[in-house]
Amino acid sequence: MRNLLPVLCARPAVIKKILFHRNYQRLTGGHLKVFDYFRHTQSTPGYRAEIYLTPDSQLGHPWETEAGLVRRYMPMEADGLFIAGLDWQALDPYPGIEERIPVINLIQGMRHASPTHPLYRFLRRRATRICVSSEVADALCATGICNGPIHVSPNCINRTLLPKFRVDRPVDVFVSGNKRPDLAKEVAVRLALAGLSVDCAIMALPRSTFLTRMSNAKVAVLLPYEEEGFYMPALEAMAMGTVVICPDCIGNRGFCINEVTALVTGFDAAAIEAAIARIRSSPELAEGLRNRALSVSEGFDIGVERAVYQRILREAA
Repeated sequence: MRNLLPVLCARPAVIKKILFHRNYQRLTGGHLKVFDYFRHTQSTPGYRAEIYLTPDSQLGHPWETEAGLVRRYMPMEADGLFIAGLDWQALDPYPGIEERIPVINLIQGMRHASPTHPLYRFLRRRATRICVSSEVADALCATGICNGPIHVSPNCINRTLLPKFRVDRPVDVFVSGNKRPDLAKEVAVRLALAGLSVDCAIMALPRSTFLTRMSNAKVAVLLPYEEEGFYMPALEAMAMGTVVICPDCIGNRGFCINEVTALVTGFDAAAIEAAIARIRSSPELAEGLRNRALSVSEGFDIGVERAVYQRILREAA
């Protein structure tokens, strides 16, 4: 009689579902970074990313062609929840859910640490928090109320999305002013009167258009809000070989280093005009800033961000 040996069946791999949430009204840097983390989750073995968009979300969002869009937000059926900004409000109908299902909270701004801001109250809810700069993490730690671990993972660049590096640049100065339109207009007028060719962007632009116009310029004047968690346009300009002039906004201090990788000015048109005059009168200064900025930007590759997140994801979920 033939021996009957037990048949060993391999267990199916367990795929953990990480559920995202977004209210999309227009394209912002915050949405783009959440999209990056959605992609990071998709590329992590053993994990599946899904996202729910609120019914009033507008078309044109980054997830339109992505697998993983769901029609109902059912956080109790997920293995982990990824939220940013006011996404916490979607969890209000589920009191204490973060004690049962791991929550990863991406912190992209300094405002979370302000006691007068609506986001402040969410710091007491348990989550693994990923801060986009050390300055944001320091501000959160200083509140003394954060519930859960705090990690720092600086925003990084997907270089495949950047325009081709160009040596010939037809525009003298590109001014990004959608956050500071009045200052941008004043700077543009001053530079035009000085005989420079200026491309001034006041309205928000499609991402590819914005990057292309910035890459066409020798110098980029980038005007953030006074406080930002991380200011990506300055880093993108550096990665494209554009000389950067940018006021201090706290969340750009890790890469906008005055006289090293950029000229850091105040939010003042005269000071910005003087900085441009310095760069134009000193090719050595411009070349030094450009080369050092390019070198620094290489440390902010999207692969680094992905690897840091994947480690945090496995620990949290």
